[in-house]
Amino acid sequence: MAELCNRREAKRYQTALRLQQCAVRLTLDHGFDGWTIDDLAAAADVSRRTVFNYFDGKAEVVLGPEPDVDEELVATFVGGGPTGRLFDDLIVMAHEATREKADSDQHMAAVRDAVMNDPRLIQLVHQRFESAAALLGDCIRQREGADFASEKVRVILRLLITFFDDALERTAADASLTFAQHFDNSVADAREALG
Repeated sequence: MAELCNRREAKRYQTALRLQQCAVRLTLDHGFDGWTIDDLAAAADVSRRTVFNYFDGKAEVVLGPEPDVDEELVATFVGGGPTGRLFDDLIVMAHEATREKADSDQHMAAVRDAVMNDPRLIQLVHQRFESAAALLGDCIRQREGADFASEKVRVILRLLITFFDDALERTAADASLTFAQHFDNSVADAREALG
């Protein structure tokens, strides 16, 4: 029974990844508004219904679902951990948020290319960033205290986004390292430059 469940889960994962890859390819070729869910279903050789069994809409299939961070890790972060250093602990959270995508680094780089070439996707990513920033900002203020300046929160979050974007560029240029390794190298380079 466990083997059957594992095969189903593997098939489900492969279908979702194929849908995402096809959606990114369609976006790169035609722009985000230049294709429909029916076009995606045809490209991925699935039914329209199958697409909606996996994703809520076009934005989610291209960008992937919102990152899901373990509630226990969030509680540890708010409590001052896991290292006791705010920025280092945010790096741990960033790794957790991207962990499930670790085996599709090139896909992540292709999503970046699609986003950077489409104003509508840039807007959608910005909305996601604002939502994530608000949640993470709340966690930082819970941890650091209500008087922790909003400007500091925003700068810290923008640094994380910069590291993420730089790691995606590095991943596209050098597939010999994983996204997580490129992310860590980007952070290390910044520390060295500012050090």
